Amino acid sequence: MPSSLSTRGSSSLEAFTSYARPKINIELVSQVGGLVNSYTSKDCIEGTAMVTVDRDTRFDEIDITFEGTARTSVERSALPGRTGAYQTFLRLRQPIDDTLYPTPRVFERGRTYQFPFTFVVPDRLLPHACSHHKTNQHVGRSHTLVPPSLGDPMLASDGKSLLDDLAPDMCRISYLIRVAINRRPNSSRNDSKTLASAGKKVRVVPIIDEEPPLNFTDQDSVYCTRREKDVKRGLMRGRLGRLVVTASQPKPVRLSPPNGAISDIVSTAATVNLRFDPVGSELPPRLGTVWSRLRASTFYSAEPWADYPSASSALLWTHVGRGIYSETVPLSKLCVASAQWTKHSAATFDRCDSLQSTSSEDSITPPSASPAGQTYYTASVVIPITLPASKAFVPTFHSCLISRTYTLELSISYHTPCANLVSPSASLRVPIQLVSQPRPGGKGSELNISQAEVNAEFFSPRRVPVTASSPCPPPPEYTALQGAILRPDQDGGLLSAGQA
Repeated sequence: MPSSLSTRGSSSLEAFTSYARPKINIELVSQVGGLVNSYTSKDCIEGTAMVTVDRDTRFDEIDITFEGTARTSVERSALPGRTGAYQTFLRLRQPIDDTLYPTPRVFERGRTYQFPFTFVVPDRLLPHACSHHKTNQHVGRSHTLVPPSLGDPMLASDGKSLLDDLAPDMCRISYLIRVAINRRPNSSRNDSKTLASAGKKVRVVPIIDEEPPLNFTDQDSVYCTRREKDVKRGLMRGRLGRLVVTASQPKPVRLSPPNGAISDIVSTAATVNLRFDPVGSELPPRLGTVWSRLRASTFYSAEPWADYPSASSALLWTHVGRGIYSETVPLSKLCVASAQWTKHSAATFDRCDSLQSTSSEDSITPPSASPAGQTYYTASVVIPITLPASKAFVPTFHSCLISRTYTLELSISYHTPCANLVSPSASLRVPIQLVSQPRPGGKGSELNISQAEVNAEFFSPRRVPVTASSPCPPPPEYTALQGAILRPDQDGGLLSAGQA
């Protein structure tokens, strides 16, 4: 019986508190019902916070902020349990003029109070957002770039339907507009109580520029840009030759800005170069099909990354609170049976002057480890890379707790003269970047300065104003000395300023 009385009493108190709590409604400019607004770098987030109360409520201030947070959760393998981290890497505060507050600071019943706000999505975080230890300055530069929204299915939308952004449940990057109504019970300004708080999520896809290509060794366990295979007549038959398949990192895929035109085509192309070194007078194998897949790898940690994460050390991470989640998306299947081989003879290639040399397939595809003769064949296959519209892709980024990288997986099959039940194939794993571009005609991350502005700022003469009471005469102008400094003397040298 006492427990039931306690339950009813707490329920009544909760209902009274809910009744007395101010109601906050956040409306954004260009808000579409049922969808989350999306923004990119330099975009303005404009809106209004509206407050209503059911009874007169005294308050002291309204706090309107634009916040960016990152959250991770990692399962430990060495010890049972879970560890994680939470980081607020961005907090912008909207100043509110005192004229917008009622006098006295009391919300009256039956009235609606409006507080407008404006935030600009930055393209870089403040340095204190990444204050942990780093192996080099490039990591710090990457960690202070604004990361994209990640992991929230309510935000990965194309404007019509919810899309998967290939992120696990163990990590999330969120942005929201938060409005809080505070009251200070005492005279101390540090002691405040939140009467009501509300938040509205927004999606942020910042402008991320292309980074230099990755530099890795041939022994790298993650990427493989060169593959050699023996081409045989059959399972128990002799060898026809040696096949070399290579590919380099393609140009990045440029993602359209948020709410971009539907007609925008997100694509790039990868080139696969092949070389066949025959044993004797054997002809190269006939090519079959090329499959392309995109592997998205999400790295997350309970502690800040000191260096760029890599999947090669994933097995050593679980006991220190780090993890990796990878998902593969099929891209295309292309028949390349019509690709033509070009015959070359090593004896016909003479060394020429560097000014006359041109790039050739021979320089792109080096010979195999065991070339058999002076004759070889080369071929190239261009593979278009287009991202499917059924997924929400975020640009490649690295932050203190979460990173996202992409790998392009290519597999090409070929046919030998003797029919096989299963066609042999060669596979490559090539790094690829996804970058986001600014809106057409919008403000980009680059600052355009004309040459006239540069000349006016750096090469115009400086004048020092002199008053009547000045004890010293003005120094000579730069224009008066410029001709003397650059004028050669009789001995062929240059005069100094003191000799002019």
